[in-house]
Amino acid sequence: MGAFYIFVVCVACGVVSGVAYDVLYILRHIFCARPFPRAMAWRTSVAAVCDILYALSLSALFIFCSVYFSFPDIRLYMLLACLLGAVMYIKSLHIIVAFFVNKLYNRGAEAE
Repeated sequence: MGAFYIFVVCVACGVVSGVAYDVLYILRHIFCARPFPRAMAWRTSVAAVCDILYALSLSALFIFCSVYFSFPDIRLYMLLACLLGAVMYIKSLHIIVAFFVNKLYNRGAEAE
């Protein structure tokens, strides 16, 4: 398998990691939006759980792709490709998702 093919698969893994980030981003906003006593500790706990879930899901995805596509070993360009895919997603589609999450949050805040 060629290095370019592996690079493209790793970029796709990065884009998928961006989708996972957005799912956890939405969950974080859902669970942290409501004010209640000791909200700071709750928000910190939710953020920590979301970060751990993100790291675990990204690791599992990369290991799955490595085994499924028979990557020879882990190389620096593969990790950089994952990072590139995630940055591409965050700089493009995440902006749209964040806009709609903020719109929904503002509507919920106005309704209360």
